[in-house]
Amino acid sequence: MVVTMEEIRTGTFVVPGTFLSTVEEFLPGEGVYEEGGKVYASCAGLVLVDLRTRKISVIPRSSPPVLKRGDIVLGEVEDVGPQRVEITIGSLRRNENRQLPPPRLGILHVSKVSKGYVRDLEKKFRVGDIVRAKVGEVGREIIQLSTAEDDLGVILAKCFNCNTTLKVENLKMGKLKCPVCKRVEFRKLANDYGKGDPWGE
Repeated sequence: MVVTMEEIRTGTFVVPGTFLSTVEEFLPGEGVYEEGGKVYASCAGLVLVDLRTRKISVIPRSSPPVLKRGDIVLGEVEDVGPQRVEITIGSLRRNENRQLPPPRLGILHVSKVSKGYVRDLEKKFRVGDIVRAKVGEVGREIIQLSTAEDDLGVILAKCFNCNTTLKVENLKMGKLKCPVCKRVEFRKLANDYGKGDPWGE
């Protein structure tokens, strides 16, 4: 059966060489290649169309790990708002060397940050922080995350002024201090912040 461009959408099974789109419509992602302004499948698998990033990918039959509730992930903070933190998920515990398929956008709602009340998310997270979090709901576009447990939260933070790695001043308070410029900052810290093992094992 020949798959036409009109039939290509997320979940369509394709074989190597199947025409997927033009580069004007979608940028090439994983499992595809571009030739002459056209995007083709480079492996047999399922099409994944990411409308947010305008990328088209093919997930091979031996697909990367799929996130599920309870998984522990590492990610980088991309944005901090009044009610939520946006985190790009980079890896999954016990599958660190395998790339995760989209969606990789994690949302950490203010109510899932810690066990207590959180007044100001900017005193808990900053853009660029590396965070260990637990997966909650997994949706088509976003993944709900939580850092409420003691072993979850920021595991690496840089100084806002000089970009030096911050050192723990008071773990319980989430207080960090820059060893260079002496700036003090606060975060929702994992209880092993700065210990070296990103997975806390």
